[in-house]
Amino acid sequence: MHYNEPRNIGGMVGITPAVRFLLVLNIAVFVLESWFHVPLGNTFALPAAWWQHFSFGKLFTYMFVHASFSHLFMNMLGLFFIGPAVEQTIGSYRFFVLYYLSGILGGLGWSLLAKSGCCVGASGAFMGILGAFGALYPNAQLLLWFVLPIRAWVLVLILAAWELHETIGEPLIGGIANAAHLFGGIAGFCYAFSLKHPHVVAELRQRLGLAKAAGSRRAPGTGARSQTLSPEEVDRILDKIGRQGMGALTPRERELLKKATRG
Repeated sequence: MHYNEPRNIGGMVGITPAVRFLLVLNIAVFVLESWFHVPLGNTFALPAAWWQHFSFGKLFTYMFVHASFSHLFMNMLGLFFIGPAVEQTIGSYRFFVLYYLSGILGGLGWSLLAKSGCCVGASGAFMGILGAFGALYPNAQLLLWFVLPIRAWVLVLILAAWELHETIGEPLIGGIANAAHLFGGIAGFCYAFSLKHPHVVAELRQRLGLAKAAGSRRAPGTGARSQTLSPEEVDRILDKIGRQGMGALTPRERELLKKATRG
């Protein structure tokens, strides 16, 4: 399986459906709260001890509320530039899963460490997208502060180290939930890595005893290793990639394509 370096990072031409929806939703919530004074922050913000009030739903809602315009702007700017490249690779459905999974686990990680206060913002979700970008395109070159060229894996590693340092020092510093950033980034990286390297995950599951041996579930001669990929099948899979993206492939199609490229 080949993951080409992303093109058209940023720009309205390259914006994708899921990214567009999330941008509109986050901006709409901010406008309702700041311009029309709808108290969404009080309702959606995630408290440190949310389980005491059975507020499980706030693990989902907190990521759509922002404390200030600069808070919103930075998160949406990152989503606008990085999000489309990730969505074009894994597909819109998996991109939504990535966004919400990173945001929810980021909020959960913060709430388990913070003693008080509330957490708001999409920073955990965006860090998950950035972590996913680093997993999918580790050697892609980004411009830090729009000036300094840096490899994606280096940027992700530096940010992870910084967030870990701040989390260990104090889970909540100046209103910035570093733990949410850290856990969100880890969640996004692991999710994208599992999509890009499904064979590694399958092997790990098998070693941990979480998956049965392939032979106990398949009849002899029906496994993926015994299948021969015809030229017509290769053309069909490549055509599907061209129309729907890599994220649309089934696990079987990914395995067959990987075997074909190795051969």
